[in-house]
Amino acid sequence: MAKKYTEKVCCCIPTRLGVFMMSLMIFAIYLAVTTLLFVYRNTLKIWSTLEQNVDTPLTESAFNGIFYTFVSLFIIYMLVSIFGMISIIKQQRKMVRIYHILNWFFVLLLLTITVACWIYFKVNQDTYINDCQDLRNMNANSTLNPIYTPIQVPGKMIIAGGTDKNYCIDLIRRLVIGSGICVFACNFIQLYWARSIGVYATYLKRHFQHKRLQVEDDDDYEDLVSAKRDYK
Repeated sequence: MAKKYTEKVCCCIPTRLGVFMMSLMIFAIYLAVTTLLFVYRNTLKIWSTLEQNVDTPLTESAFNGIFYTFVSLFIIYMLVSIFGMISIIKQQRKMVRIYHILNWFFVLLLLTITVACWIYFKVNQDTYINDCQDLRNMNANSTLNPIYTPIQVPGKMIIAGGTDKNYCIDLIRRLVIGSGICVFACNFIQLYWARSIGVYATYLKRHFQHKRLQVEDDDDYEDLVSAKRDYK
């Protein structure tokens, strides 16, 4: 007798239902992220291309390239999740297998991109502290005060003036910690979801193999009965 498949996702949700809900959540999350990117596109563009005394901003073409690369990636991932939901509803073994492979590709790609971005942010946090202080100086109209004049260090970046940078140091440190927690938590969840989709793909494969063996056993039994009749 074949062993009954009893694995669930999140400890209590049946595999098929759980994987469908995960695929739906992937679609909803990346739809929301893509929508927010378009809503705040101008704000992101102004921030990224802002001319400062202490830093070289992105060009408009560079910003557009990065922006539409992420938007395209998120839209394709949404389409993959729609394909996954259809394959789960139809319980098509090959479609679920394709979905499983495509989902792992996007999960690992997003893992690589987000971790790389976070490492870059952490390594270059002094640059962002400098940018923050320069923005504070400009907003306070303090650039005419000699104390707030940017300092040019030979062979290094221009340093924003000002003696009290505790606000910017604390802000950037909190952003580094918060973004790190967000990156690793979100990627952990996506890895778990990808593993759960793999569990469902394995279940369908085992179910298909079991049914095929059942059919072969029935055929062998019928052949045996037929042979006994012929023998008599």
